[in-house]
Amino acid sequence: MIRSIVLAASAIVLAAAAPASAAEMRVKLAGKSAAEVRAEIVKAASTVCWQDIRGEALAGYLYPACIRASVNDAVSKINNPALTAYNAANPSSGAVVAR
Repeated sequence: MIRSIVLAASAIVLAAAAPASAAEMRVKLAGKSAAEVRAEIVKAASTVCWQDIRGEALAGYLYPACIRASVNDAVSKINNPALTAYNAANPSSGAVVAR
């Protein structure tokens, strides 16, 4: 279960891996387990990354890397030990989510 400090937060901002990207999404955390929070982050990262790289010649290669970088960045910003441990134990599970 996500610790109370994270439960108190109602949302986080998830930015795309590319620093120049303006795309972002909010992911609600309240009342969710580490697995649920990570799944929501992966889903949001999938959407943001696809919007950011679609049309690129190497999109097939960039997309998974963008998702991984975005998820890892969001998890580190939340700074929750349970979520960090879950993310480390499941580095690529659900890395590509259908849009």
